[in-house]
Amino acid sequence: MLKVTSTLLVMFIIVHLCEKSAGNDIFRIPIHHAHRLSSYRTNSTVPMKIMANSQKSLSSYAKTSLATSSVNENLTNELDVYFIGTPPQTFRIDFDTGSSDLWVPSSQCRSSCNGFNKYNSAESATYVTNGEKFSIGYGDGSSASGILSVNVVTINGMAVKNQAFAECTYLVGMTGDINDGILGLAFPRLTSDGEKPFFYNMWSQGLIPQAIFSFYLNPDTNATSGGELIFGGADPSKYTGSITYISVSIEGYWEFPMANVSVGSTSISSSTYAIADTSTTLIVGPTAQVDPLNGAIGATYDSNSQLYTVDCHTRSLSSFPNITFTIGDIVFILTPLQYLWITGDQSTGYICYSVFSPSDSKDSNGNLFRILGDFFLYRYYSVFDIQNNRVGFATSISYDWVPTVDSSLFSTSSTTTHPTISTMKTTTHPTTSTMKTTTSTARTTTVHYKKNS
Repeated sequence: MLKVTSTLLVMFIIVHLCEKSAGNDIFRIPIHHAHRLSSYRTNSTVPMKIMANSQKSLSSYAKTSLATSSVNENLTNELDVYFIGTPPQTFRIDFDTGSSDLWVPSSQCRSSCNGFNKYNSAESATYVTNGEKFSIGYGDGSSASGILSVNVVTINGMAVKNQAFAECTYLVGMTGDINDGILGLAFPRLTSDGEKPFFYNMWSQGLIPQAIFSFYLNPDTNATSGGELIFGGADPSKYTGSITYISVSIEGYWEFPMANVSVGSTSISSSTYAIADTSTTLIVGPTAQVDPLNGAIGATYDSNSQLYTVDCHTRSLSSFPNITFTIGDIVFILTPLQYLWITGDQSTGYICYSVFSPSDSKDSNGNLFRILGDFFLYRYYSVFDIQNNRVGFATSISYDWVPTVDSSLFSTSSTTTHPTISTMKTTTHPTTSTMKTTTSTARTTTVHYKKNS
């Protein structure tokens, strides 16, 4: 585990607004930026054996509110807003598209839960016992274990009843994490004991107009808004053009086929699979594909950070090629300043990392797959449609934002041209038509990557 001493971005997801839409409620969850010293962990939701290099430094965590708020409410003052039980007990939760369980620390947890908010079942009038054992392990060696319970989980006045979750009595390797627990948004077959995931309950109880949720992530850490999560639909003001949909190939992760990945005009891989994961920062892929990709952009492996670095001092920015992901028949392009992560300052010096990290992740069918983390999702608005078993991507309104680059970097002043995303297919935006959820009783391994900080 690499400790990073620089200040890293943490995205606070704060629920404050219930917005009326065609007589139905969609729930807008603004994301706020905050900075803190953070450990740099391996944090992708895939089997432990493939954890080696899929580090994650950023996390988005959420707190939700019991009381409905007005459009004009001051968001910065609304922190303790995620509730479980009656009366409400407050938690900071990481919304994670790469897992399906909901868990929080228990009041029965001792030293390993110091610094976290803890759930006390004895203080809740709506607590229902379950008692099934819960255990989950993560790729960085951390883990959580406890028992399942049932209670009301409330988001912004929206009470999700009879929600199964784990109250964890023992945590390993989570000291210093900002979020108290995790709320998974993947398919039911990833749950540890076949329980119905939170979003499925939200939809089946008629609390949202569509079985859809969507993310807008803002890469500008200095912006007032860090982004937005919507339950029940999508926000057309946060993307441009049409949404490109691709069918989910396996109902576990949000996994779909990826036609091709290329560096410049050179194809690196074809006919692979990928998942969209809001709680992984980097873009992770099979070693046999990511190593030549990094080689093609001139990156070399750094064993200390377990990341690839590039020479951004003597090379010009124009010498770095674009990276193209083809999903369906639509291309999604990342330009150099979108896939280079520049850390440091003038006094300590700058290091430029590639955000492409190798790891041989396999799905339940034994297929290697990529993980499209935040560095991809910053540029492409993401839509998760459970009813139609599909994932959608559209060009984010923040696509063209790039970080300010110190004048000492990149030997020749140059600009990067931002491509227009081709739209060979015309797709439609989500509608308010009635949908039913698709559930699964299949069970899978409880070994996942860690999804916080």
